[in-house]
Amino acid sequence: MPRHLLWMMLFLTIAATALPGGSATYAAPGYEIQVVKTGLDRPWSINFAPDGRLFFTARNSGRLYALNTATGNVQTFSGLPPARFRAEQEAGMMGMALDPDFATNGWAYICYSFFDTDGNRRNRLSRFTVNPVSGAVSEERVLIETMVGALYHNGCRVIVSPDNRYLFVSMGDATVPSLAQDLDSTGGKTFRIFKDGSIPTDNPFYDNGRIPRSLIWTYGHRNHQGLAFYPTTGDLWSTEHGPEIMDELNVLIAGRNYGWGWGSGPHYCLGTVNCGSVPDFMPPVAVFNPERTVATSDMVFYTGSAFPEWSGDLFFVTLKTGRLYRLKIDNRTIVEQEILIDGEYGRLRDVTVGPDGFLYISTDETSAQLLRIRPTVERPYRVQLPLVMRG
Repeated sequence: MPRHLLWMMLFLTIAATALPGGSATYAAPGYEIQVVKTGLDRPWSINFAPDGRLFFTARNSGRLYALNTATGNVQTFSGLPPARFRAEQEAGMMGMALDPDFATNGWAYICYSFFDTDGNRRNRLSRFTVNPVSGAVSEERVLIETMVGALYHNGCRVIVSPDNRYLFVSMGDATVPSLAQDLDSTGGKTFRIFKDGSIPTDNPFYDNGRIPRSLIWTYGHRNHQGLAFYPTTGDLWSTEHGPEIMDELNVLIAGRNYGWGWGSGPHYCLGTVNCGSVPDFMPPVAVFNPERTVATSDMVFYTGSAFPEWSGDLFFVTLKTGRLYRLKIDNRTIVEQEILIDGEYGRLRDVTVGPDGFLYISTDETSAQLLRIRPTVERPYRVQLPLVMRG
């Protein structure tokens, strides 16, 4: 028998033994962390636009930028910051969501801090029109005016609902815990409005359009700065800052009370501590952690294709501990937890999924970095090996 036929028969025998049914299972692909860009102007909210660029708000300067992640080129948009913009401590240009029809209408929803005409600290949600060709931002339309403001606890994350009808925006307690329990205050709330700023009449505390209670979706929050919709159930999830302990992961249910500001300080109702008599109380899904704060920031559910084994998993970042968490969720239960980044890059502010299916993370510093998590094939993974016999 010719030698090459002998080797072929030996190979096919091994393949048939090791690969029943013509397939074999190897280790799953790994991942690597890359630094995409450095020297960014303190990003607070990062979102990919239909043209593939990463748009981000700059907390301290009040500007809007667009980064080409392939070339590293950054476009600075004119027209921002708005009048009486307020950048101090944690306040500034914060949450931003691009309209699902951004390619045609250019709408960006931005939550930012400002001083009113009397010099009071406030926060505001507005819709702006962005022109990527001219590089200009214009046509501000105020959607929620005069939310409370302070040096700290300004909340200000904004997200569009999956059905493209509603905006949800978070507002912190502005360092006054009792505001979170007061339905006549904007402090410590989640708001729900239509995209044009009008108020849905089925909001849980709707009162003939009276502000702010008609806007309120949930209350009893300290400072929730992460919002994301779970694609499987449509639930709205949030991350919330505790004081020096007990950062929370919550599901935001209409009309429910999340406890902050109830009772007496300093910890009030926190996690499930001191919450026994809280009306309409909704306990957290999880607490991170009971001993010290990790300082949770934004979050995203993974819907990309680069990591199929992570499909539907929840990712969130932390500031104080500089972590990226991955959680596998079953309805409203955490069934698996992993820390992918643990302080190596400093404070982490935001996380999103790119059109390439990679995860993108921004650091929280004056001259910030953009990180990218992409797959690496360290070993072969599951493959199909067709068996072809030729005469």
